[in-house]
Amino acid sequence: MRALQVEAFGDPKALRVSDLPERSPGSGEIKLRMGGVGIGFFDGLLVKGEYQIKPPLPFIPGSSIAGVVEEVSDGVTHLKVGDHVAGFALLGGLAEKITLNAHSCFAIPKEIPLVDAANFFVAYATGLYGLRECGRLQPGETVLVLGASGTTGSTAIEIAKAMGARVIAAASTEAKRQRCTEAGADVTVDSSSDGWRQQVKSVMGRGVNVVYDPVGGDFTEAALRLMAPGGRHLIVGFVTGIAKIPSNLLLLKRCSIAGVNWGGETMENPAIVPPVIKQLVEWTVAGKLKTRPDHVFPLERTGEAFESIFNRSSSGKIVITP
Repeated sequence: MRALQVEAFGDPKALRVSDLPERSPGSGEIKLRMGGVGIGFFDGLLVKGEYQIKPPLPFIPGSSIAGVVEEVSDGVTHLKVGDHVAGFALLGGLAEKITLNAHSCFAIPKEIPLVDAANFFVAYATGLYGLRECGRLQPGETVLVLGASGTTGSTAIEIAKAMGARVIAAASTEAKRQRCTEAGADVTVDSSSDGWRQQVKSVMGRGVNVVYDPVGGDFTEAALRLMAPGGRHLIVGFVTGIAKIPSNLLLLKRCSIAGVNWGGETMENPAIVPPVIKQLVEWTVAGKLKTRPDHVFPLERTGEAFESIFNRSSSGKIVITP
């Protein structure tokens, strides 16, 4: 099968397609023919060896997947050959085929294109778990999304709007802010401007109820200062670095900070997964989510796709079609 295998940590642009053997499924496993792989900053950091964990070499990257069941082993009862599924692999997705634990995959309606479902298990699931379970977002509340034009931010905008929230999206260029508006943002602000906080203040009323923060760095403290009493600041990532936060702000603002670790939560509490995926499917079928990817790349151009993520030239969702 054709696959991208990381032989040594380094620049994702160096990834090349290799011909690797397929693995037959063992007990409790299935084999998928891949339809789409959603990629993001996390996957690129794994390839570069800059994430908190380093997979043993060699490995095939790609974690958020969608495909068609090709083989089913003994012990698998909830899936059958021919089913369309979305799943989470951690590794192995950027290949024509993948064999993995069947409980990592959930059947989805065939009316949902596989490229649309490719971002369900990471970006969309993180957004729903973060805003609903960690952020306790309520209809009518205001959400500030940082880094709002990328995969993580744009999917969070869609989730927040589906939950009935008002969304303020922060992005650095006019084109990226337009992408946020297309995702459903009510207001956009220029995060490259020194006055971006004042832009938020001019429209937020008493304060922001929830901050969705995949950015980190200096933006975290700045956003924390915009919180309303009882607000919830969600730490989703650290694209610009790990923030140093004055703890007195939590007391003065009467707000809280929560870490959103969807992957860690699913390992500790697998029961949380089905209701999240079920909700995403229902919203997609109802047209409440705009799941079509903005950029689709073939396997051979995966390095180019990662480059667009790291140089921040892309906006919206990216999917690789092995």
